[in-house]
Amino acid sequence: MHVLAALVLALASPAATDRTTCAGTVSFARTKTIVLVLRGTSCAEAKRVVRAYDRGSPARPWVCFLTHAPFTRIDGKIVGFSCARGGMRGDIRKWPHAFLGLVAK
Repeated sequence: MHVLAALVLALASPAATDRTTCAGTVSFARTKTIVLVLRGTSCAEAKRVVRAYDRGSPARPWVCFLTHAPFTRIDGKIVGFSCARGGMRGDIRKWPHAFLGLVAK
């Protein structure tokens, strides 16, 4: 039974190898930001959405939210915001198309 539970958990959460760290950085709120694609989008599209979000609002149908303390860290970097599309409710990091902005410091 424990093997079945482990298999279900493994299928429910994407492995770290499924993520894509986009080349270079983008400027968000005058801070160097690394874009980390979780699933369902390209780096080019994610960067386009970040630039629109930095100007005021992401391009529809994308939604983005800033994070607040206590901050989540990935590979030692603070997650500054999350963006996603394709879902209706719940944690947007689990929506079909999602990416994160990590503070590059």
